[in-house]
Amino acid sequence: MKVLVTGFEPFAGLAHNPSQALLAHLPPRIRGTEVVSACLPVNAQQAPAALKALYQTHTPRLALHLGLAQNRPLLSLERLAVNLLDFDIPDNGGHHPKDAPILPGGPLALLSRLPLRIIQARWAQAGIPSTLSNSAGLYLCNQVMYLALSWLPPEVPAGFIHLPPDETLAAQRPQAYVPLKTQAQAILLALETCLEALA
Repeated sequence: MKVLVTGFEPFAGLAHNPSQALLAHLPPRIRGTEVVSACLPVNAQQAPAALKALYQTHTPRLALHLGLAQNRPLLSLERLAVNLLDFDIPDNGGHHPKDAPILPGGPLALLSRLPLRIIQARWAQAGIPSTLSNSAGLYLCNQVMYLALSWLPPEVPAGFIHLPPDETLAAQRPQAYVPLKTQAQAILLALETCLEALA
């Protein structure tokens, strides 16, 4: 049984992405379960193949996908993904889709399969503020969440958490941030919570 956690490479001219940096802070095992981490490309044409290869190689029992939300001050637990790509900015491959379905003919929206309220309560107990979000956006984060919920079996918990800027990004542009160490603690708690629910 494996846990899969993914982040994204830097994008939009940034040299750093907390969702990528956080992966190095995850332990190799959680509750006896192997943790596999991977960084996905910010490329709408390449990310699906990379994601599918990870699923086929590792057959995860739990999949947690992470991404950066530059303008959000708190960790955001995403409730749903929609079957739509509509980019405000090009991805790292220069793609700029508008009104494009992720999976033609697929459901309009898919709900997260993570125990979001329980995770949020665990975070609150640890003094980590967060929010429940009704929109994963229409960029790569939403694409990966939608594909995860489409491709993984229904019994596999899968979902997406948006991370706020960390201290590295805040040093480049003054803004609200959450230290990377705290973000890593939050993701570890989220994974432990999900594994407890599976036990």
